[in-house]
Amino acid sequence: MTRFTFDHIGLRKLLSRFAHLILFAGSILGSLHAFGQTSVTVVTQTVPTQAASKNALPMPVTPQSLTGLEVPPNMVIAKPAIPQAPVLSNIAGAKDANVTGQAMDLITLYQEAAFSDPVMTSARFQYVASQEQYWQGLSLLLPQVNAAPGWTRYYQHAANNSSLQTYPGNARVFGQKNYTVTLTQPLINVASLELYKVADLTTKIADLQFYQAQQDLIIRVSQAYFDVLTSQDNVVLYQEKMSLIKRQLDQAQAKFDAGLATIVDVNTAQANYDLANSQEIISQADLIVKRGVLEQLVGHPVPAVKPLAKNAQLEGVAKDPRTTLKNPVPSPAVADSVNPKLPAGQTLNDWIHQAENANFNVLAGKLNVDVAEATYRGALAANYPTLNFGATAGYNTNNGSTYSTQPSQTNIYNNTVGLTLNIPIYSGGYNTSVIRQNAALLDKAKSDYDNLRRTAAQNVRQAFTGFYGGLATVKAYEAAEKSGVSALESSQLGFEVGTLINLDVLVALDSLITTRAQLTQSRYSTLLNAIKLKSTAGTLSDEDLMAINTLLR
Repeated sequence: MTRFTFDHIGLRKLLSRFAHLILFAGSILGSLHAFGQTSVTVVTQTVPTQAASKNALPMPVTPQSLTGLEVPPNMVIAKPAIPQAPVLSNIAGAKDANVTGQAMDLITLYQEAAFSDPVMTSARFQYVASQEQYWQGLSLLLPQVNAAPGWTRYYQHAANNSSLQTYPGNARVFGQKNYTVTLTQPLINVASLELYKVADLTTKIADLQFYQAQQDLIIRVSQAYFDVLTSQDNVVLYQEKMSLIKRQLDQAQAKFDAGLATIVDVNTAQANYDLANSQEIISQADLIVKRGVLEQLVGHPVPAVKPLAKNAQLEGVAKDPRTTLKNPVPSPAVADSVNPKLPAGQTLNDWIHQAENANFNVLAGKLNVDVAEATYRGALAANYPTLNFGATAGYNTNNGSTYSTQPSQTNIYNNTVGLTLNIPIYSGGYNTSVIRQNAALLDKAKSDYDNLRRTAAQNVRQAFTGFYGGLATVKAYEAAEKSGVSALESSQLGFEVGTLINLDVLVALDSLITTRAQLTQSRYSTLLNAIKLKSTAGTLSDEDLMAINTLLR
């Protein structure tokens, strides 16, 4: 009985292996059948049998199986859409040293963007064009000289007219030549004087706008640069996450095969691995987009950028607002992490006071108020009398006269000097309407100036708290990273000895990766807030960018 049972079991195993061989052969036939349908080189196709289609294993769904083509028509795949080359990161460490020589730093990209950025180029041409308004306004106060030369040729003919009997065919030809040079010099013209003031103020506004455009370029380049670093760090983090989850998946699978764990641990690890894979793909796509923004500024592809040193000291990048205040305003007592106690001249209120008096947009708004006032005074001056000095020099010569048949030769010089007084009396209400209009525009300019001051103050608060709060946040995330590493190691040890399940390890791993991502983002945000703080206060310069550039490796 025992021997019969053993033979029965062996026969079942033999039949099972034979069935697997049949299924494997069917899968090969099914694959050959699918290849025969998709290949463009096969001339004849073999029709599979019904048995083969039933025995074939399920084919995985791929883009090729959906489209029926290995490569879409009229397309050549030169390189993958998502780059697989290693990227520089302050997380990856020394494994990226092979591409460090190709990396570009922040100051190099800024110098290239200063000459290739279309926005900066447009601002430069706008600045040059605005400078001409000064000369246009000055011309209203300078002499105006005009010349009017003239030459006339007369052809006279009279049929049956005795008055031209002495001329052959009753016709004659004669000419006249003349010129007049006129000089006008405004002596009293208040409207023109105010227009000159407007033109002068407009050129000063153009200066401030160009200075602000230069600072905006620093911010845009820095923002794009640190966005690329953030994307690079995310790529490295998710690649590291996938590697750690893969190791955890292998351990869970080994425990499941040994009967020491359930299939739940394997499925959970697999789900987290797939999620990390999707996150890595998204981060690679985001890196392409963020790098494209940087390339848009410099006008050429950027292979890689230098990362921020992991031990970079961020505290000193926003010191000294360069304020000239003699009596700094004391700062209110708030949380030290957001608004710490700083030396006189560097408190939050000092920065706000500096921005309200030195921000380029605020200064331009103040000049806009002066422009509106000058324009309003010019509208009032339209009702004032004007006095102009005028002088003319003229010359006229002719060898005949239109209303005389007698030949003549005349040379006349006319020179005049005089004053012209113009007194406006009534313009149909136009001047009064313009006065009311400019009065309203003056009030608008004052409101805009007040809004710019308040906006500058709010931007200082946001950048100031973002910088000093960011310093505290970075330290907190650094401590959280150390705790997260310890928690992950403890969770892995607990899983190995059987006191914890795989889900506990995956939760600790996800928490650690999230903390590292937030840590790197906080470091970049802190530096950007330092740049924005100095820009809002009107003190940002190339030296500040070079100081940040020294923090790169």
